[in-house]
Amino acid sequence: MSTAEASSDVAKKKRIVRRKKPKGSAATIDTNELPSHIKNNSELHHVISTTLPRDYEFEVPKTIWRIERSNAAHVALQLPEGLTMYASAIGDILVKFAYQFQPAGTPDEGERKQPKKAIKSLSVLGDVTYGACCIDDLSARALGCDLLVHYGHSCLVPLTCTVIPCLYVFVEIRVDVQHLVDCVKLTFDAEQRERTGATTDDSKQPTRIIEALVMGTVQFRSAVVDSAERLDSLANNDSTVGFEAIVPQAKPLSPGEVLGCTAPAGLAQMDFQEALRKTRRRQARRNQDEIEETSISIDSPCERSEVVRERVMVFLADGRFHLEAAMISNPSLRALRYDPYSKALTEEKYEIVKMKRIRREAILAVRRILGINSASEQVKSVVESTTGEDIANSVLQSSSAMTSPSQLVQPRGSHPVTIGIILGTLGRQ
Repeated sequence: MSTAEASSDVAKKKRIVRRKKPKGSAATIDTNELPSHIKNNSELHHVISTTLPRDYEFEVPKTIWRIERSNAAHVALQLPEGLTMYASAIGDILVKFAYQFQPAGTPDEGERKQPKKAIKSLSVLGDVTYGACCIDDLSARALGCDLLVHYGHSCLVPLTCTVIPCLYVFVEIRVDVQHLVDCVKLTFDAEQRERTGATTDDSKQPTRIIEALVMGTVQFRSAVVDSAERLDSLANNDSTVGFEAIVPQAKPLSPGEVLGCTAPAGLAQMDFQEALRKTRRRQARRNQDEIEETSISIDSPCERSEVVRERVMVFLADGRFHLEAAMISNPSLRALRYDPYSKALTEEKYEIVKMKRIRREAILAVRRILGINSASEQVKSVVESTTGEDIANSVLQSSSAMTSPSQLVQPRGSHPVTIGIILGTLGRQ
């Protein structure tokens, strides 16, 4: 075989044929895209804007489309305590506009001309919703519902684990992000002036770099990312205070999202500089900007030779509950909380030592009740939350194996160990 024939065979083997998919094929249709009879329904948008608060995104059109796609006739709504006041209004809108098609004009191709179904019943679950782990699909199924809409929390319980189809609505809240950024900047500028005292020559002062870790609840996740980007983009050439900001993540939660039971840990020990480089590269790719490596370098933020770095948590929330989870996970970091409703930035504290002392006293009290006087005596115990069906189910299975008679450790003496398991929900069985 000649060299030309051999090269021709190699070229044939490497040739790749790609067929262009026709427009409108099943592979190119986005099932999450709203159809025109919902997206262009002016009456629906008018009712939403005049009935529900403008700064709250309840994703009503998306919910209506999900109801129609799943042919749901019995719908259940589950809301946390702070949002139950809007349940009746949301329910009325869903009942009125679900399965309602455009009243005038030629219907789009593929859309049904007349409504064939309607919501026969809509239930608002009244039990307290403590958090993202409290999705109450069992109660919804008991009521005969075929779709559950859960408001105000992230997808901590996977959709594949629920007994009926579920839809998560985060209920994002729009806030004044620029006011948050201005509050943070003015706070540290004022602190720097107090530290420098009477010295007026800024060139002789060390540059103070604030390494901001921006977090919050799921309702403010867009504002968390936006505020971190704005803080990071603040120019520090004319000030002795500069800012570098990232949004930490505790998977499987969204970036910056914190739950009462789950928060990013080890933030004081993390490599902030490397995390910042990755964040800025992602932003550059998202914005399709071509930047040089030197433009994202953070080793020399300004011309001053001395740089003092301070790492701070900036938390966006209207309460302390979720913030306390972040403070417990990162006890050495300073915490600032911005309340988007009062528009106030406050420094928050948490008595870690006192909390540990109280918990230790509770453990010692249980040991006294069980008659365990020696610290060398070993006892296997199970501490279980009273909420969270899926978590309770998995822990119950593991605790059953751990507390088998062959694995129990008897303490010294004649009295056996008593192990108490507190379970609010014993799983789905």
